[in-house]
Amino acid sequence: MEFIEPQKLGFTVYSKSGCPNCVTTKKLLKEHNFLFTEVDCDDYIIEEKEKFLNFIENIAETSYRTFPMVFYDGKFVGGFTHTKEFVDKLLLSFEDIF
Repeated sequence: MEFIEPQKLGFTVYSKSGCPNCVTTKKLLKEHNFLFTEVDCDDYIIEEKEKFLNFIENIAETSYRTFPMVFYDGKFVGGFTHTKEFVDKLLLSFEDIF
């Protein structure tokens, strides 16, 4: 199985079914009009969980085993809490520009 790489521009959200933090993260991004790519990881987890987690570890450059797994411009952000903090900083920087 080939895993989907994070997008080089914008947000990429690796999510799974039944994950409340995944839902909350996607809602946060939508509320602030951030475009994002969602990668449904259900099949990854069922078929090749350890390979998938190793893939995430390699691209995130850290061990991370909870959902969602969020990237921005191809760089690892974290889960919901880190994404919320990151979005808040982005919004502040946008305010400074405009």
